[in-house]
Amino acid sequence: MKIGQDKDIAQTIIGKSVTVKGEIIGNEQLTIEGTVEGRIMIETTVLVRDSGIVKADVDAANINVAGGVIGNISVSERIEIVSGGYVVGDIRAPRLIINDGASVKGNIDMEIKSEHANSGRNPENDTKRSDSTSIDGTS
Repeated sequence: MKIGQDKDIAQTIIGKSVTVKGEIIGNEQLTIEGTVEGRIMIETTVLVRDSGIVKADVDAANINVAGGVIGNISVSERIEIVSGGYVVGDIRAPRLIINDGASVKGNIDMEIKSEHANSGRNPENDTKRSDSTSIDGTS
């Protein structure tokens, strides 16, 4: 599922002419078209539209940035910064997508899954194929 494509879930929209200062805490999708200053803690998805400006630290499951975020971002699932979107701050996420035309200024910390860290296995080797195996899986 693409972030922001589920029309059946409850959501809150902060319109283009609205400025919110303070904390936003909730468990439904948050769409920001205006300005938010403070802190955002959402259990699901935050969408920062191309007109949206966030001057806040953001904690969410997912975030999609088409506008601007000035602050640190921490997500439990995925962040996507689309063309024209920007982040000025540190990002902590297990999955990160930075599209062509997007920008990031800050540190990026992509958490290593515990099974890879504890097993001593190199995740890069998971995609490698033995020279003796053909494409159809026969030896």
